[in-house]
This record gives sequence, structure tokens and C-alpha cells, in this order.
Amino acid sequence: MLRETTRRLAILLAAVSLVTLAVWLPRQEKHLRLRLASGLWPGSEAMVLAHARGELPNADFQMIELPWSSAVMRALGNDAADAAVVTLDVALRMRESGQDLRVVMVLDESAGADVVLAGGGLAEMKALRGKRIGVDVRGAGGYVLANALEGAGMTLADVIVVPMIQAEMEQAVADGLVDAVASSEPWASRLRSAGLREVSDVREPKVPVMRVLVASARACEELRPQLSQLIAAQIEGTKRMRAQQPFAGMEVVMRRQKLAAEQLQAALGRWTPLDLHANRSLLDGDPPKLAEMADEMTSMMLRCGLLKSEPVDETWIDGTLLREVKP
Repeated sequence: MLRETTRRLAILLAAVSLVTLAVWLPRQEKHLRLRLASGLWPGSEAMVLAHARGELPNADFQMIELPWSSAVMRALGNDAADAAVVTLDVALRMRESGQDLRVVMVLDESAGADVVLAGGGLAEMKALRGKRIGVDVRGAGGYVLANALEGAGMTLADVIVVPMIQAEMEQAVADGLVDAVASSEPWASRLRSAGLREVSDVREPKVPVMRVLVASARACEELRPQLSQLIAAQIEGTKRMRAQQPFAGMEVVMRRQKLAAEQLQAALGRWTPLDLHANRSLLDGDPPKLAEMADEMTSMMLRCGLLKSEPVDETWIDGTLLREVKP
């Protein structure tokens, strides 16, 4: 009897000891990696190359390369990614759908990288009335086309919008399924090589197409060091890519973007990167200048039906991470 009582007491003491250890020993925190979703855009290659070179180590970063805009949007919305590179107009649509995101950096402004291209002698926007135009409706294409049409006194109702992803446009043009496309780099360069030409009277948008780095609210709290490191890598890597000379990893970029060296250099000239100073000018302030530009873009998108309602007026621009990045 005494032996059985002693055995039970020993088991009880062991159980108490295990519980005590579980409570008092320091817990090992699960290491979080920043998951970045990025589409095929030459301006994002600085981040991808930094990851490949180990400057953004695998222990802290996971690159999720996706082929089309809608997949990037879904990745952030479904919590499959912590951050994503999208255009500002796409960020506004994501906000309209209820996604809680923060713009933490502006990568660049388009300067001819997002265009309306046409073949068959169609040289001006009014010539596209009633024509079939291929558009990635989940990307910047809708905004680019709507702006061009508005400048010509037309609307989206004056053309036949054929929804498709960017990667389908080359074949759609070759098969005669569309007369024109609203295209972005790197596909725009390949379409130019196929004989399409930029419609001559397309006006520049009042608010340019801008690629922005957005992150979830949770990531801005829990993954701040990684986000700051990502911003720094983007700025430094972009300098190397645009130094007008071959750079480490250039062959990889050319293969991923499917561009020859001359095409890549031309594409690099069609967008303007924004450095740390320019970013601080856009994201700081009350309200930030970027918010004022977004209001202008929102008005245009509402007129054209690209937005059904204004996104809820809440915090969605976070310039604080820029202060943690050294010049």
C-alpha cells in the first residue's frame, strides 16, 4: 500500500514539475518570415535579386512570384502574403473590398511603361471607338485605358473591353482577337517588338501609375525590421540596376522578364524610381501628399466606374518605416 502511494505521489510530483517548467521556462518565439508577393514587373527585380544574393536571407524573407495582378491581390487578402507590390489604383480597389493594408513605400512612377498599344494603322484613341481592347481588369490596364479614353472625350462604353491577363495579350494580338491592348512592362516591350505602336494622342494621367509596396496591418507591427530591410534593399538594388552598365544577376532578370538586353535597358527608362527622400515627401505629412494624389485618382476611377464607392477613410499610409531606413 505504501509502495503504491509513493508511486502515485512521484507521478504527481513529476506532473507538477513539468507544468512548472512549461510556465516558467522562457518560450522560444516562432521566427516569422516576411512573405512578399510580387508580379512580373522590372521595378520589382531589385528585391528579387537582393533575395537571390542573400541580402534578404531565406530565414527572414520568402519571395512569392506570381504571374498576374489578381493573384497578387488575393495573396495579401487571403493572408498568404504579408506584403505585395501593386499599383496605387489596385491598392484603392483592395481597400474598397475591405482589405486592411498600409502603403509603406512608393517604388516608382510610370513614364511610358503602362500604355495603350495598337496595330493595323490605329494611331489615335478615337480610332479605337468600337474596337476590341485587351485589358487586365485587375491590374493597371483599366486605369490606363480609362484615362486615355477620357482624354479623347470617350468612356469605357465606347470600346469593347476584352478581359485577359497580361501574359495572354501577345497571343491574342497574333490571333486577331483584339485590336489594341492596355499593356505594362515587360509585355509592352515584347508587343512593341511584334509591331504594335503606342497610340499617339494618349495623355499622361494626372496621377501617374505608381507601384507601391503595401503590407498588412499585422506585418507593420510584427515584421517591421524585415519591412525596413526590404525598403532599403529595393532602393539600393534599383541604383545598381539603373547604373547604365551590366549588373550582377542581369541575365537572370532578362530571362525572367523575357527581354533582350536592349529591351531591358529601354524598359528601365520607362519608369522613374523614387528614392528615400522622395518617399518621405510623399508619405509624410498630414495629410500625406500620396493621400491627396490618391483622392484625385479615386475621383477619376469613380467617374469611369473602376470604383463603385470611395474606400473608407481610415489610416492606410504608413510613412514611419521610412524613418527606420538609413539613407
